[in-house]
Amino acid sequence: MGKDEKEYTWNLLAKKLAGEASSEELQELAALLRRNPELHYPMQTLIDLWHSAEPSRQAAAENAFDRHLDRMEKLKTDDHLTTIEYTPARKSRSFSTILTVSLIAITLASTWLLLYPGHNRQPLSPNPLPASTAPALNEVVTVNGSRTHLTLPDGTKVWLNAGSRLTYDKNYGSVRREINLTGEAFFDVANNPQQPLIIHTPRMDVRVLGTSFNVKSYAADKTTEATLVRGSIAVSIKNRPDETIILKPNQKLIVTSDLTTLLRHQPGQSRIASDSTAQISIRPPSYEQNTGAMIETSWVNNKFIFKDEDFGILSKDLERWYGVSIRLTDPAQADWRFTGNFEKENIRQALDALKLTADFNYIIQGSQIQIITNK
Repeated sequence: MGKDEKEYTWNLLAKKLAGEASSEELQELAALLRRNPELHYPMQTLIDLWHSAEPSRQAAAENAFDRHLDRMEKLKTDDHLTTIEYTPARKSRSFSTILTVSLIAITLASTWLLLYPGHNRQPLSPNPLPASTAPALNEVVTVNGSRTHLTLPDGTKVWLNAGSRLTYDKNYGSVRREINLTGEAFFDVANNPQQPLIIHTPRMDVRVLGTSFNVKSYAADKTTEATLVRGSIAVSIKNRPDETIILKPNQKLIVTSDLTTLLRHQPGQSRIASDSTAQISIRPPSYEQNTGAMIETSWVNNKFIFKDEDFGILSKDLERWYGVSIRLTDPAQADWRFTGNFEKENIRQALDALKLTADFNYIIQGSQIQIITNK
């Protein structure tokens, strides 16, 4: 990445922080960051600077910058995490504010280049660590209401859904390919027969060579899912280490500790196996009737599609999609079932659409929403 392109990237980030970036500029910034992962850590540091700049911007920024220099020194000897966090844009600020952030960004970029002149596209690598020390990790985080796309060092493409966290070793691809995932991600895996990719989730591990598939494993959800689009994947359940499940294209695996939830989620179509701790179902994925789109992967194309989904589950998906908090005020509301397709609708328009098939009203206070049953 050349000097001019780097400075342009920092200026785009400054406009994003100031709330003055257009949608095209935000897309361009995301593409630049994907192509240049070495900028992820200083980008997070700049975000820290910006958030610390209120109410006395100059003094707080100087203190934050000193902390940044301390971080730079610490990186030479210590393990660390590189974090990317995508958050909604701040309210518009003046041009002088953008200029201030731009100057801080360029200064920070220059400091980065002075301390690490040899870095190009690879993430930072600390000094060799003792065998007993945990490996350094890269971390990608998306908050509720945001999604992102990245390319891993081996060429594997990953789409990360809202409210998700993905971590991988900084030596990813050199000896092994392993990822930890909480949330939802779609993978288009670069083929490497000598080095399978393993995705670890709280309930199951997925082993692949080269394929496309979706994994959904949110901590708040009762189910963990893996949906295979092409190729093959081998899945092992955490409490059943001696058993491996091989999925074929157009198969979906659901794992839960709640048989009632599983039967409601997959009525009458599933092959179910169970023991005292895990319920497992294998069934075809769901498709939208009008377009034929696979519902499990529609979010990758910024479409929120659901089919005969109960409101208890749907409300959690709405929270992540729109970055809000929804409170059901009546336990019976969780059993309402909905089918729909949202793409450009805001949360108010989405709730108004759901009201067409259920008798309820809602109260919105900031990002907090209460669902009230009409009586």
